[in-house]
Amino acid sequence: MKYLLPLLLALVACKTPPPAPASPVLPPGSLLPDLTAEQRTLAERGKALFGKRYTVAEGLGPYFNHPACGDCHDKPASGGHGDLQHVARNTVVDGDVGGVQFNAIPGFAPLTVKPGAAVTLPTPPPLYGLGLLEAIDEAMLEKSCGNHPPDGVHGIANVNAGVKRMSRFGLKGHAVTVRDFAANALNLEMGMTNPYERDARLAKDADGVPDPEVPAADVDAIVAYVKALAPPSPPPPDAKGEQTFATLGCAHCHRPETGPQARAYTDLCLHDMGPEFDNKMQDFKATGTMWRTRPLWGLRWRDLYLHDGRTQDLATAIRVHGGEATAARDRFDKLPQAERDAFLAWLRTL
Repeated sequence: MKYLLPLLLALVACKTPPPAPASPVLPPGSLLPDLTAEQRTLAERGKALFGKRYTVAEGLGPYFNHPACGDCHDKPASGGHGDLQHVARNTVVDGDVGGVQFNAIPGFAPLTVKPGAAVTLPTPPPLYGLGLLEAIDEAMLEKSCGNHPPDGVHGIANVNAGVKRMSRFGLKGHAVTVRDFAANALNLEMGMTNPYERDARLAKDADGVPDPEVPAADVDAIVAYVKALAPPSPPPPDAKGEQTFATLGCAHCHRPETGPQARAYTDLCLHDMGPEFDNKMQDFKATGTMWRTRPLWGLRWRDLYLHDGRTQDLATAIRVHGGEATAARDRFDKLPQAERDAFLAWLRTL
C-alpha cells in the first residue's frame, strides 16, 4: 500500500497536460525571437542605420528636423516613441500632407509657416510591432472599419490615393506599408532622398549631393529592422480591466485583437474625434477631426498622451475624446472614483 499513492499520483500526472509555456517577456526594443539568422543579420544592420546620424556631406537636408531616425524614436529604447515634435502643414496636393522642418543646412534659409496655415505639432509614434500590423489582411481591416455599433462609431479606412490601397501607418493612416512610412520619414524628417519615396516632389533636392542619397539596400535594411521589432510583451491578465474597457465602449475602436499575434488595441481605421482633435488638415480621406485609432500596446511606457503630447494625465487624455468617442468618454466620467482609478491603473499596464 505504501507504494500505491505515489503510483496513483504519477498516473494522474501523466494524464494532466503540461502548462502552456508563457509568452517571453522581452525588453523594449527587442527583435522578434523567431527571426532566421539571415533576417536577424539584416535587422541588426538596419538598427545601425536607424541610429546613424547623417551628415551634410551624405545628403542631410537641405531641410530637416533631426539627423537620425533614432533621435526621434528613442523611448524607452530604440524604435520606440519620442517627445521631439515636428511641424507639418497642409499642402493640398492629392490630399497629401507635407512638412515644414525646423532646421536648414548652411546656405539655405530656414523654412517658415505662412500666416494662417494649418499647423500641427505631432510627436513620433512608437514603431514596436509594426511588422505584425502590416501582415494583417487588408480586406479584414476594411470590413472592420464599417461597423456601426449602438454608440454611432462608424470608422472608415483611409486610402492612399497614389496606390489605391488602405493606409494603416501614421497618425492619420497616411502610409500603406512600413517601407512607405520609412521612406517618407527619411525624406520629410531628414531630407534624405531615396528610391522608395513615391512623392515626385521629394525625389530630388537642392543640397548638391547626388540623388538618391540613401540607396535602396539601406532603406531595405531599416525597414527590415522596424518590421523585426517585437511588440510590447502582453500585460498580466486582468479580466476586470478588459471587461471595463469593453463595457465603456473603448473596444469599439481600440480593438484588443487587431489581428493574428497583434493584440494592439486598435482597428487601424479613421474616426471622427471631435473639435478637440481638429488640426484643419486633410490627409487623403481623413478630415481635420479624423485620426487613425492609436494602438494602445506599449501605453505603459508613455508619459505624454495624444498625438501632440498635450497632456501627462491619462484621464485628461480620455476626457478630450469627442465625436465618435463621446459615449465611451461619458461612461468613463460616470464611473465611481475607485473604479475609474482601477481602470486607469489597468490601462497603464498595456
